[in-house]
Amino acid sequence: MTATADRPRIAAGLLAELLAAAPARVRRRLDGDPDAAEAWEWRREGEVWTVAAGAETVRLAGALLTDAAQVGCGCLLSPRCLHLLAVLSVLGAAEGSAEQAAPEPVPGEGRASSGEGRASSGADTGVLRLDAPVELADDARAAARLAWDAAANALATGVRATDSLHRAELLRAAALSRAAHLPRLAALCVTVATGLRDHPTPRFELAGYTAALAELLDVAWRLGGGPDRPRPAATRAEVGTGRRDYTELGSLRLYGLASESVVTRSGYAGVVTHVVSAAADGAPVLWRIGDVAPGQASRVRPVYQTGVAFGRLSIGHHELSRSGVFAQRVTASADGRLGTGAGTTATASAGATWWQPPLAGLWAEPFADQLARALAAGSAPGGRTGADLLFLDVTVAGAGEHGELVAVEEHTGRLVRTAPPASLHRTLTANITRLAAVPGLPLRLVARPVVGRPGLLRPVAAAVGAGQRLPAAWAGRINLDVDEVAAGYLVAPAGPQEREPRTVPLPVLGGRREPAAAPAEPPLTRYERTLRRLAEGGRTALGGADSTAARLRRSHLATAADLLAELAAAARERRRTATGESVAPGPDRLALAWLAATTYAAAARAAVDHQVWVTVPA
Repeated sequence: MTATADRPRIAAGLLAELLAAAPARVRRRLDGDPDAAEAWEWRREGEVWTVAAGAETVRLAGALLTDAAQVGCGCLLSPRCLHLLAVLSVLGAAEGSAEQAAPEPVPGEGRASSGEGRASSGADTGVLRLDAPVELADDARAAARLAWDAAANALATGVRATDSLHRAELLRAAALSRAAHLPRLAALCVTVATGLRDHPTPRFELAGYTAALAELLDVAWRLGGGPDRPRPAATRAEVGTGRRDYTELGSLRLYGLASESVVTRSGYAGVVTHVVSAAADGAPVLWRIGDVAPGQASRVRPVYQTGVAFGRLSIGHHELSRSGVFAQRVTASADGRLGTGAGTTATASAGATWWQPPLAGLWAEPFADQLARALAAGSAPGGRTGADLLFLDVTVAGAGEHGELVAVEEHTGRLVRTAPPASLHRTLTANITRLAAVPGLPLRLVARPVVGRPGLLRPVAAAVGAGQRLPAAWAGRINLDVDEVAAGYLVAPAGPQEREPRTVPLPVLGGRREPAAAPAEPPLTRYERTLRRLAEGGRTALGGADSTAARLRRSHLATAADLLAELAAAARERRRTATGESVAPGPDRLALAWLAATTYAAAARAAVDHQVWVTVPA
């Protein structure tokens, strides 16, 4: 079977139209087995695809499917047949563009202030700020209202009970949002619709779906969806950054910092390179240059090694991340993406080490300030590129009990750990193992904190000092998920005694080694689980909310208790019809209450994480 990423992509509006027109029995069969078409035989001849679905053949004409005339099936029910709908349902959505697929906090929660740290501020660059207000046209407000209604209906129903009609509502909202130039809203509608499709499959993750649904409701609300109530003015962060939303900056002197791979579930892959310029006051400003397009993980290596799509450069991301660039007629988006238009010209120049300006300024930011910025960006994506990154000086302590790298952060003396290898990319896992085998090795590290797991990092890149045996072309740094560290590249630093690889046990807290007996569940964790339960089961799934609210109040979390009590009341609300029947009202009150509760949960979790990070030894 041909690779998934090579398949056509389908406009959300077309899929919504076909799903809505299908008979109920066809939709039920599709909902029960959304991946049926993956087992069928796919063939490609030029721009035409044929899919053998038993005795019938589905035909797709074109790389981008936007019209019903481009699709068909040999059976009598076409285009309302299971064969065609099953094939179209496993295709990627055209609205999920590559620009939405980068690993930074691209179109997310809309709190632009989270991206305004020293290392990532867009001030003095001439780029429009993410918190700049925008005027919304009537079609944009209509798209936001449709997106709100679709998301609120999905919430009230619960993902377990949603069907293809709910998915069609979201896809229709995505199409309208795209037409109204709301790229962030369009991408979120597609993400939530994909969650509805994937619920019966092992791919589904409730926490991720819940976060996406909350983000969709938040953005739709800020753009004018939902009940007519006072709300903040819409900003560029909520609108998102489209392909044409770039400002010309003039000339920039850029210094490569690090590269990382991008592989998304929606069928995009490639590489993003972080580069740095110096602001007028000398402070470092982070940007990113990406090459992310339809493809699978196999696309990463060629993109990393070959030419960068920026100013007709003849170097690859491997070299760009370690060298400098002088670029003219540079364009940039509000969230820090550098444009790859034909008008930009760039020439390679000397780079800087991580100990030289302007890169060294990234490590000069106090740890507590970095942490507050990164945790805010991680829990509420939508800030400027690099806002979620930490820049740490560490010394390797050894390997953790699960193979993770354990290191001592030099400025605070606390232990930090990488995420367990099982959750990381294969190349990254191998490189972490190599680093952990050299205790005493000093490193400069670029990493992201794992939200909800204080002390845990997802590393991006590392730099070593003199005396190591990295290839000269690596310039003393390792892009941890794309470079491959061979045996012998790293040597133990000279010291008074021989250093051997060792396993670092979990820290001792309260006189016993963690984890010990399972502790009582924190009230905030129980609160978050209640919110996820509603997203999964709908308004009927809030049993026990009153007891949880009482526990929150006893734990001095009065705001959380009040929010949960309002949510429970909204879920129980009933109204009488003209014939005396008791029915559930529209979902607006429930959606507003749930959105308020999830917003509080995200802020509370970030505050707790920050407190634990800075006060409790890891």
